[in-house]
Amino acid sequence: MEMNCTSLFDAQFAGLFLGKYLPSSADFANSASPMWLQQAADVRDPGETLKLSLRALSMTRLGRINNDDSMTTQGKINYVLALRELQKALWDEQSMWKDETLAAGRVLVYHEIFEATSGSISAVANHEAGMALLVQLRGPEKYHSPLARAILEDVRNTCMIMALRERKASFFGSETWATQPWGREAKSVPQKLYDKGFALAALLEEMGTSRRPNDDVTPAEQLVRFLSRCLQIDNELEAWYQELLDDSPSPLYWIRPADEKDPTDVTNPSTNMNDTAFEFASLHLAHVTMNYWAIRIILSSAVAGICNNVPQGIFDAWHGLPEYSTMAADEPHSSSYTSKKFIEAMASKYCIDQRIELASNIVLSVPYCMDEKMGLFGSQKTLFPLGTTLSVLETLPGEDSARCQKLYQQLTTKKGLQFARVQARDLQSPTSEDTSFIEEIQ
Repeated sequence: MEMNCTSLFDAQFAGLFLGKYLPSSADFANSASPMWLQQAADVRDPGETLKLSLRALSMTRLGRINNDDSMTTQGKINYVLALRELQKALWDEQSMWKDETLAAGRVLVYHEIFEATSGSISAVANHEAGMALLVQLRGPEKYHSPLARAILEDVRNTCMIMALRERKASFFGSETWATQPWGREAKSVPQKLYDKGFALAALLEEMGTSRRPNDDVTPAEQLVRFLSRCLQIDNELEAWYQELLDDSPSPLYWIRPADEKDPTDVTNPSTNMNDTAFEFASLHLAHVTMNYWAIRIILSSAVAGICNNVPQGIFDAWHGLPEYSTMAADEPHSSSYTSKKFIEAMASKYCIDQRIELASNIVLSVPYCMDEKMGLFGSQKTLFPLGTTLSVLETLPGEDSARCQKLYQQLTTKKGLQFARVQARDLQSPTSEDTSFIEEIQ
């Protein structure tokens, strides 16, 4: 009887939390990311680790939402207990490979995102790194159950974010991990985008650590290769976006004028009445489009870091750099002159104005995701694109910069995402121009 009462107690709290977390709109069916949490809460025999993890997340969040300090404290106590149980499960040969253990680890990552218990980005990064290691140790063939597959796809999203932020390659970028978990099944559109992000992260790591590899490849030639690979990724991103447009309702998004907002709606914390915002066909499309813009910002900055720091005397050492036909077609086909023209064209295209425009698009998109009907999930998934935006706008005073800061405050105070406060304070720009290899050439 006691077990039944406890189970009912946990189910009630989990249900109340999911009611606040999950989108209430019809778009929920198209948002695959939060499905793993719903599935985890529905597991009939969750085991002690998953049970305590769900209880910790549910009680802490509900306590915060309802200003109930006692409930919040109980949630924190269960969080500590859940960490201990997870550690025990990971040392057990049988429990380690269970989907329930994987789900428990994922729930605790979300607890850290909401609570930011240590007050630093590194704590969430450590949780994510541990989660990625567990996924990797299980091997790519153990993700055929609905729960495991949903968790894997959610982990890929956050691992891509961490890889781009830290400029480090991820095992998810390997051919095995990019294909084997899905077998013959087609990847979703977001998962295809994450593949591009992993490829960019691997390239950024190589650009940041590369030195002259051998006598056959000069630093100048290596730089050309880096630039070519950046442009190749950009072309792949454009092809991906076209696929998204082809498979989505038209238009993908549109401007929602300020006068379309209900002035009596005090539940919407996203903007004031003087702000315009983007409206999307669905929350799913909003999230994936914002991630696309964020990746484009990082790529744009990488290209700018190459083009804006090339020593003038290096052009004579370059051979085989592709001509930029739309800007150099009327010029003589001298390799050094055309190469210089090409670099100038790329510097003009991948300029700060391009990144500001992409950042502005993200700022205009966040209010849609923060709408009450989108649940806490809608707001949580804005952290990566908004963080990338902050790295662009923080040194550029203006309306977009001020609005970005305001959105961060609302994510913390009105949505309870404590990690937003930490990120706004400690964010190390993932888009700063990488000049380490340029310095080696000079």
